[in-house]
Amino acid sequence: MNLGRTLPRLPALPLKHALMVAVVLLLAAAAARVLTPQLSEVRDIVELESALPSRFGPWRELPSPLIQVNVALDREASLDQPYDQVVMRAYQRDDGAVVYLAVAWGRRQRQEVKVHRPDLCYTAQGYRVASLASQRFDDIDSPDGAVPGKRMLALGRRGGEAVSYWMRIGELFSEDAWETRLHILRQGLDGRIPDGVLVRASMRVRDAREAEQAWPVTEAFLADLTSALSPPARRMLLGWGRP
Repeated sequence: MNLGRTLPRLPALPLKHALMVAVVLLLAAAAARVLTPQLSEVRDIVELESALPSRFGPWRELPSPLIQVNVALDREASLDQPYDQVVMRAYQRDDGAVVYLAVAWGRRQRQEVKVHRPDLCYTAQGYRVASLASQRFDDIDSPDGAVPGKRMLALGRRGGEAVSYWMRIGELFSEDAWETRLHILRQGLDGRIPDGVLVRASMRVRDAREAEQAWPVTEAFLADLTSALSPPARRMLLGWGRP
């Protein structure tokens, strides 16, 4: 075997043909760049810690020794956290009612990292979801009308919580996991990266009977809160409006 044998040389393209090939490649690269969506993010972001008032209507912020249920899943890696801002507080009404508020906002919602549903967070932290039902918050107006959300009763070893909440992913008030995934995909195809927010209000209860009495209080609290916000903060919690 002659290892030193050289392979036959391919004929060189004529200069004219070579220039044509180069032009075609350049046009293809330019077209690919033009057709690739340039993803845009939401703007007009506010710092929620300072934007959420400590006193509004009949409510005032109350230092609380109780630890709220986390908005993240148990043992979640920091790299997979979907939130850029989290605010957790307790408020007391003039008549003594205490409501716990959790607001968690993320700038970029992706298929694998997005706002968590409270039923998953509560379950991951030892609660049993006794009931979960859709609820329309008619006293809270978003850019597209009344806010659709959920009422949840979660029971644990030391009592339960009646929870009222909504989740917004981009333009969608999310109630279904698959609908959320499809919305994120559509937003990406349109060249947008949606933001996401969870707004959750809860009260300590012992059973379903107390939960029925607590939900109107948590929802009145959320209506009072959103009414007291500045326009940019309202947009972060309730949506930016359809383009």
